[in-house]
Amino acid sequence: MKNMAKAADPIDGKNSSDRSSPQQILVQLQHQARWATLFVFFPWLLSIFFCWPILCSIPVIMGLLPGLAAASYMGSSLSHHLTLNHRSGEEQLFSTLGAANWVTLLRAAGIVALAGFLPLAFTPEQRLLTQGKFIWIPGILYLFISMLDLLDGYVARKQGRETELGKHLDIETDAAGLLVASLLAVALGRLPFIYLLVGLAYYPFILGIWLRQRRNLSVVTLRSRPYSRIIAGCQMGLVGMVLLPIFTPAMTFLAAYIFMTPLLVGFLRDWLVVSCRIETDGEQQSALDLWIRSLLTPLPILLRLIIFTGGLTTLVYSGVFQTQLSWQLAHSFLCLLIALGFMGRSAALFLVLLLGSYHSPFGIDFLSMTMFCAAAALMLSGTSTMSLWSPEETILYRGKKH
Repeated sequence: MKNMAKAADPIDGKNSSDRSSPQQILVQLQHQARWATLFVFFPWLLSIFFCWPILCSIPVIMGLLPGLAAASYMGSSLSHHLTLNHRSGEEQLFSTLGAANWVTLLRAAGIVALAGFLPLAFTPEQRLLTQGKFIWIPGILYLFISMLDLLDGYVARKQGRETELGKHLDIETDAAGLLVASLLAVALGRLPFIYLLVGLAYYPFILGIWLRQRRNLSVVTLRSRPYSRIIAGCQMGLVGMVLLPIFTPAMTFLAAYIFMTPLLVGFLRDWLVVSCRIETDGEQQSALDLWIRSLLTPLPILLRLIIFTGGLTTLVYSGVFQTQLSWQLAHSFLCLLIALGFMGRSAALFLVLLLGSYHSPFGIDFLSMTMFCAAAALMLSGTSTMSLWSPEETILYRGKKH
């Protein structure tokens, strides 16, 4: 009975192997993939329609290319990996893409739609994205895409459709979305130009693996690391927030440097592992990992101390800062939560939002920027030992993607 359940397609409710041969199933999937590719391309075609009045401009034409590249890449990736539309460890293909993969493809279409704002960012029409009626749309759109990243995995687990194809599409969609969103944020002057390395890092990495395989060189398969997912999620959150017109560029630039550092270091570490340049144990831990971990162990305590000291200073000299009571109470309360390690990551997030806001009364001075940097770093590291309650750790390190 269990074997029959595994062979059944949860969407169709029938045994696919009884109805169609693997070749027939693949033909069905190819037909669905063509419709899916058209679906992903549709927002790009819309962007051409809306940009038609200014299409004679070279910057506008250049601005349309990332959307075309994203749509082409996602469509090609889907078509070339249809044979992965099965559960891990099994060979029986599902005869449909499944609801979870369609959610991922909806995210891909959203990314292409987001790329449609790039022509405006590259022209004098940029004022429409910085002052006009479209000012909120890019940030809201990317945050919506990021939220859907949680839904596709949930749907896959709920339906028993956690496929290798789904895992592949999820990673490719995350990478494409981060590249397009970071390119838009840089074009709007809300992130430093160097942050494009974050969006680009994934592609040289997989290209390097492909080249080593072509040359028959050894390649180590990376094990999933929950912390790498957390770091990637933080990048998505950062880019989504800076695309909203509520934060000062001085603070978003600081956050960019803090958030990009562990991600780029992680890519370098992973490349050293997959290319067999450093030795790892059975848990794929290297001496470099242990050294970095020991070096960073006292960091959360130091960050909490900095924030507590800064919060106390702001409270004592509240007359000098001339802050409103509501802002001061919120600031002091968040600093206390962080110092106690009570929902520390969440408190650090809200402190970052408070200090980075255009409306923050604390201004941009050494103290505010120091506390902002400490809070941003604490979002990545967590409050570690001697914390009263850290429910975020359980949430962040649970579950697997489809």
